[in-house]
Amino acid sequence: MVNWWPSMMSRSTWTARSSGLLGANGAGKSTLLKMLVGLLKPDAGKLAIDGHDVRLDGVEARRLVGYLPEDLELYERLTGREFLRFVTGIKGEPPDDALLDEAFDEFGILEKSDHLIKEYSLGMRKKTGLIAAMAGRPRLLVLDEPLNALDAQTMRLVERKLEAFRDAGGAVILSSHVMGFVDRVCSRVVVLREGRIVANDAPAQLRAATGLEDVPFDDVFFRYALG
Repeated sequence: MVNWWPSMMSRSTWTARSSGLLGANGAGKSTLLKMLVGLLKPDAGKLAIDGHDVRLDGVEARRLVGYLPEDLELYERLTGREFLRFVTGIKGEPPDDALLDEAFDEFGILEKSDHLIKEYSLGMRKKTGLIAAMAGRPRLLVLDEPLNALDAQTMRLVERKLEAFRDAGGAVILSSHVMGFVDRVCSRVVVLREGRIVANDAPAQLRAATGLEDVPFDDVFFRYALG
């Protein structure tokens, strides 16, 4: 679904339903994700989502995407419900309070849905951002550190929801420092080091290539990311 041809990388295609983008701080993960959703312009090369060039056909490309940035900023003078009604409206979906209530309840913030976002904790903001990313029937979820600030129960909920989204035909690209989560959820892992791909394969294949088959996936990541 996702193709990219930036100058810093060799020509590649992401076809896995769930892909993890890994790397040390500063490796280029967030930069690539921002380029993918049209927030940053690559110096050269091409990025496309389902055949839609992100630069030349950006509106159509973005219609397919639900995005959660790492540096999440929400409209603080709106309530959570108002914000999500706004997001679903932008995505072309009629606001449905019953569905919103279901999502708020699933993430454990139903009682705060009509409170101003400026009153929300960091975890509540992340939950609201996740609901917003998944709203509007996206075909691709682009998630930058989706587990940050979440409690263990919500982390497990996110894992289940991503698996269900993938199994229903959706695609996921995520960046995370939680290697066990990546190992369980992602069918393909791309590791960046200083802006270049140093690994691109299924987790099991990366384990086999390094001989680290019976250890936490963190050790596999360190082998590629740190050299």
